[in-house]
Amino acid sequence: MERVELPQGYKLEEAGLNLLLKRPNGYVLAAFGKKVRSENIQHVAKADEKYLRAVERMDKFGLTADSETVLMFSEDVKEARTEFLLALEVAYRGEDT
Repeated sequence: MERVELPQGYKLEEAGLNLLLKRPNGYVLAAFGKKVRSENIQHVAKADEKYLRAVERMDKFGLTADSETVLMFSEDVKEARTEFLLALEVAYRGEDT
């Protein structure tokens, strides 16, 4: 398996013919075929980390914030989630190339 630089706590484990990308809490985030480019896996992990940080900020500060700030936190979460999904799509589409 090629070495992939992942955000702190993320792990990539071999499972048969697949590679499992795991979050720091051990949750399996995605399964990739071994032909997926390491840069694409790295991008998925970084996008997920950004998403988790956005959710954490919203959970931490959203309850005490005014409605405009809550909307801002919600937009950050939505944007980060979209970035994650796009990174995942790129990784999966590029798998067969």
